[in-house]
Amino acid sequence: MFAEEASAIAQSKNQQQFRINNQIRVPQVRVIMPDGTNRGIMDIRDALELARSMHLDLIEVAPNADPPVCRILDYGRFLYEREKKERASRKSHKVIEVKGVQLRPRTTDHHLAFKIRAARRFLMAGNKVKVTMRFRGREIEHLHIARQMLDKFVQGVEDLALIESPPAMEGRAMTMVLAPTPATLAAAHLKSTKEKIEAERAADKAAGYDEEAEEREALLEDDEEETTSEAAQPSAVSSTPEATQQPAEDTTKPKTKEQLIAERKAAKSEKRAQKLAQEQFELP
Repeated sequence: MFAEEASAIAQSKNQQQFRINNQIRVPQVRVIMPDGTNRGIMDIRDALELARSMHLDLIEVAPNADPPVCRILDYGRFLYEREKKERASRKSHKVIEVKGVQLRPRTTDHHLAFKIRAARRFLMAGNKVKVTMRFRGREIEHLHIARQMLDKFVQGVEDLALIESPPAMEGRAMTMVLAPTPATLAAAHLKSTKEKIEAERAADKAAGYDEEAEEREALLEDDEEETTSEAAQPSAVSSTPEATQQPAEDTTKPKTKEQLIAERKAAKSEKRAQKLAQEQFELP
């Protein structure tokens, strides 16, 4: 249903965007013939007469040029070819997502290997990877351990990724962002790449590493950190004695883990849908 509405809107925009034949209200135009050759600047009446003699339409394709540029083509065929190119462009375009990988200073080498393989799968699929090293308690005093672990992580994916954002502190976490190389992006759509990703994911799951469970855990940790940050901010307190003696009770029911995960995924899906819609109806 959405695809049909989108196609109708796109077609409506195409029809409104281009002026044809008698709709063109300028004295002179530059004429491009059906074979692509430049006929030069012509009086609008002569250009219209030339188009009629060929049983074609005069289509204004560059109204802001001086003088405007018009092509002699069949208008229906012109819209069809243009829509066909837009569909092909949207089909080949891939929305790059940012996948998360969570680490701790106490992450073992065995578990780190699983994390690196998961990051490699994300990169091979054409996505960016945000690596987050979280600290609890006095762990933040040993930043050199975190740096060494992140260096080892980068070495494990250096054939697929570039460092987009180097390690930096964000509160009680150290983060860095890895982006796929151009060669990695070019191979992301290949069938062999997708088959390799699925095979490695199944092998790791059989070995005890559940990629989906890790993603859910990462979402919950992000929500927990946001909630803690909001709770740490000072709230406005009334100066009246009644307000001091009887603080307002918080009647908000805490959300379950499943609700938090569902809300986060819904927000990401809506953001991707909005981006696709903007690209779909973008004018050339």
